[in-house]
Amino acid sequence: MAVNSFDELPAGFRFDPSDDELVDIFLMKKVHNQPLPLHDIQKFDVFQTEPWMLPRDNRASLENRRYYFFDISNCNFQNMDTRAAGNGEWRIIKNNKDLALPNNHFIGRKNTLVYWRKKGNQFVKTQWMMHEFHIARIKIITPTVIDLTVENASVSARPPPSP
Repeated sequence: MAVNSFDELPAGFRFDPSDDELVDIFLMKKVHNQPLPLHDIQKFDVFQTEPWMLPRDNRASLENRRYYFFDISNCNFQNMDTRAAGNGEWRIIKNNKDLALPNNHFIGRKNTLVYWRKKGNQFVKTQWMMHEFHIARIKIITPTVIDLTVENASVSARPPPSP
């Protein structure tokens, strides 16, 4: 049974895909213009604003404080440690976890990033965490699934990185 929207999920069901499912089911279908099992994953350039300003209008987001987006920015960030966003930046804290299917077929990568807000001439770590997923070895522009969560992270300040 294909479900077209989070609102149509039966009571008790939750949208909680594994990392492999996000890449193998959602990203692969998106790249190949195939229908998605759920269409409520919005397209949005998540690097244009602070994470608390991102749209949050689907039921799945409200239930578990996780927000899913297909990133539509034209930049390829796969080899960069920071990504400017609004008045701050996302910084990689865990690099390139390889994702594979049970048959060990490599399907993609996952990065984990934390948002640092600029405050004066320093950056302050926030509680926003992003999981960024990329498809492996596709020779077209690859959309990215963004999974944003608010975690209980400590707040600290440090000077901005040197250019």
